[in-house]
Amino acid sequence: MYIKADTFKFADLHTHTTCSDGCFTPSELVEYAAKKNVAVLAITDHDSVAGIDEAIRAGFKFGVEIIPGIELNTDIKDTDLHILGYYFDYNNPEFIERVNTLRFSRIDRMQRMLKKLAEMGFRMTLDEVREEANRGADTAHDSSIGRPHLARLMVRKGMAEDERAVFDRYIGNGKPCHVEVMNKLSPADAVEFIVKFGGIPVMAHPGLAQRDDLIAGLVSHGLAGIEAVHSSHDPQTVVRYEKMAEKMGLLVTGGSDCHGPRANCNPVCGSVKLSLDRVEALKKRKSSNR
Repeated sequence: MYIKADTFKFADLHTHTTCSDGCFTPSELVEYAAKKNVAVLAITDHDSVAGIDEAIRAGFKFGVEIIPGIELNTDIKDTDLHILGYYFDYNNPEFIERVNTLRFSRIDRMQRMLKKLAEMGFRMTLDEVREEANRGADTAHDSSIGRPHLARLMVRKGMAEDERAVFDRYIGNGKPCHVEVMNKLSPADAVEFIVKFGGIPVMAHPGLAQRDDLIAGLVSHGLAGIEAVHSSHDPQTVVRYEKMAEKMGLLVTGGSDCHGPRANCNPVCGSVKLSLDRVEALKKRKSSNR
């Protein structure tokens, strides 16, 4: 049956808000998603669950189903690998305490990067980075500050022509002002952490990570899915990971990795259209975990 493009509904299971490194507040993101015909939206801020409750309230208002999510930043042998989590108990005090530890580690890292940048003549304060992270946000949010906020600040202050240049010259991996995050989770730790609190762990954008060799091992720790559909994956990459997921008995998820409306940002919410049957499979796995 023919379905008009403007009535077709789908899901976007990878988005960010001002509670990490996005530019939309949770409410703004949900409203935007509704306008793009997103029926199911997952909020997956980096190492933060601060925006989920606001998003759920906005979801009731705009008719969008909200899935609680998170994107945990991990590394293993100099590889930056991200693990998405869905449907975990995000109100659990132990969960919140661990996530807060990750966020505080980000603050410590930022202070050390600012010190290195100051030695190169680029003087900025932690408060300025916080202000950049919270630009346009609800002041109740405790944003998880990161390198994208620092890059945006440097561009705004005229220290570089664009954010990519900041990473390439100063704060990218291996660059003179780069600092590793302390207390960072390994991929296996992140998977087990999500499972411990009743959630469903998924490897984020594997085409970017280029570590397919880790997937089988992570499955043994509880990895349940692969984000085969992602804004950075071309059609051939999507098919490859869909086949891999089918072969390994894993869920297939997908999302835009939206960070909001700014120059040089990732694709906007709804630019990647995940079919709702994928969401039903995710819900089925959630029910089987109970």
